[in-house]
Amino acid sequence: MTKIQIGHYSKRMLNNKRVLVTGSDGQLGKTLQKRSKDKSGFEWIFLPKEKLDITKITEIQAAFKKYNPSYCINCAAFTNVMKSEKQPSLAHKINVEGVKKITQTCNDNESILIHISTDYVFDGTKKRPYLENDKANPLNAYGMTKYLGEKHVLENANFGYIVRTSWLYSKNFGNNFYRNILNEASMGNEIKVVKDQYGTPTNTEKVVDFIMKIVISLPKKGIYHCVGDEVMSWYDFAKKIVKENNYSNNIIPIKSNSGGVIRPTYSPLKNTEI
Repeated sequence: MTKIQIGHYSKRMLNNKRVLVTGSDGQLGKTLQKRSKDKSGFEWIFLPKEKLDITKITEIQAAFKKYNPSYCINCAAFTNVMKSEKQPSLAHKINVEGVKKITQTCNDNESILIHISTDYVFDGTKKRPYLENDKANPLNAYGMTKYLGEKHVLENANFGYIVRTSWLYSKNFGNNFYRNILNEASMGNEIKVVKDQYGTPTNTEKVVDFIMKIVISLPKKGIYHCVGDEVMSWYDFAKKIVKENNYSNNIIPIKSNSGGVIRPTYSPLKNTEI
């Protein structure tokens, strides 16, 4: 385990166990809400976009003034890869400018920022899982905005963590690959899935556990990777989902159709130990 850097944090930050979560209406935010009930000693504030728009500095400042959090977990993001390509200014407004506002407010209030990022900051050209210090080289608008957001946190946050994850899914919440495949399987449909993109599918439960470790132990600030344990293609993942839910649908492997968006073909991440 990385040694805790207690000297970096003020007494207020260590004594105040209030955690503010932005973007709490997404699959990760909802999993945090579910799992936070098991973590006594911390007070959790969950704010969906309707209650806190991270692109509006006045709303962020008002939330911090009201709740006085020592921690801010930023789950708010524009995550639709295809729409990011068509609406790059909107993706930039949320994933970059919004993150800048969150970072500044955390600094102003001596709050610890935990910012969620993605494997899409990499170009997928390596033949091994990516490490935290590998050079980023995003291929599309979504990846670029997430890279610029995490770069700002690293360079400007007084107390900042980047948690990169990959192919995030929840079995219980949200519109994601796992739930979409399961829905198709339940209807008995034949399912076509791309076989030439590889990553590390990651359950939101694992990411929440990882975030909890950071909140509790406060390791050295910087970049951390949290992903599932298996490297596989979307096709492999679909087969696994169907099998573990006792369906027998025909899964057909197909080649990627970019649809105007270049995606990394191999973007597994190597887990960080804390």
